Amino acid sequence: MNSRSDPSFLAVHEEALTEVDEAYHSFLLLYRSCSKCVYGFCEGKDDPTFYQTLIISRLPNGWTVKVIPAGGKKKVFRAYRSFDWNRFSKEEICFFVDRDLDDYLGQPAQHEANIYTTDGYSIENSIYDCRLLLDVLSDIYQITLLSSIEEEEIFNVILSNLEVFATAMIPLMAQILLWRRSGARANLSNLNLDNLFKFRDNVIIPNPRDALLSTASKQIGTALNTPEELMAAEKEIANCSDLRMLIRGKFIAWFMVKQCEGLWVNITVILKRFTSKPKKRVEFGHKNANVIFAPRARIP
Repeated sequence: MNSRSDPSFLAVHEEALTEVDEAYHSFLLLYRSCSKCVYGFCEGKDDPTFYQTLIISRLPNGWTVKVIPAGGKKKVFRAYRSFDWNRFSKEEICFFVDRDLDDYLGQPAQHEANIYTTDGYSIENSIYDCRLLLDVLSDIYQITLLSSIEEEEIFNVILSNLEVFATAMIPLMAQILLWRRSGARANLSNLNLDNLFKFRDNVIIPNPRDALLSTASKQIGTALNTPEELMAAEKEIANCSDLRMLIRGKFIAWFMVKQCEGLWVNITVILKRFTSKPKKRVEFGHKNANVIFAPRARIP
């Protein structure tokens, strides 16, 4: 072969590889037409933990669930388009995508019967709530047999901290919205919320607005928009009736893990009948949060 043609050949080969629908091909390897199985496609590698648990509880005995992480929203939709729906049943193959900030980005809504779009930013926003935290406090931290009054006291702590957290996140979510609109490359996974918030005596304390934004920008590696642009975007975000639903799901998960730990550490102050911290049944943190939370989650 002429060496001058090699680069062109390699380019064509690489382009062909990028067009391969890995998720769909994974499905074809798993699919059995006569098996009692529901198949799903989701965005990230952590999502199957939630969706498999949520779906299996709705199926008859003898049925199973297999959820395939596609690697992003666009790839989930690409997998959907790969199907010949005359051959496959939409009642047994479903697709799960995060809403993200699509309502603010003018993205068209999906109305297919087997495509589920989360109510909030992601699935975490719909299933992480006060009741889920109580279940984890009981099962993992052995804070059990709470009276209705004690539950209310814990709820008050959670809701107060969550309101502070959500309000403090408005500027950051506004900046994320601006990055999305401009197409800026912003890797949100680089953000460490431990540098933006502290829990002290079970009260969450956010960094001041400007310091929070500056630290986030440095960690993510993307410049902030102008103050005027930020303020306009903040007004858009602040108009949401439930701010908790607009915050990135992984940020909500961070808050919930920290709040669980804070309640446990301060349980003798919050509930006087506890004279010492109960012993945790298992270690619990961000690395295994999904494994702990998912089996206790309720259908959104």
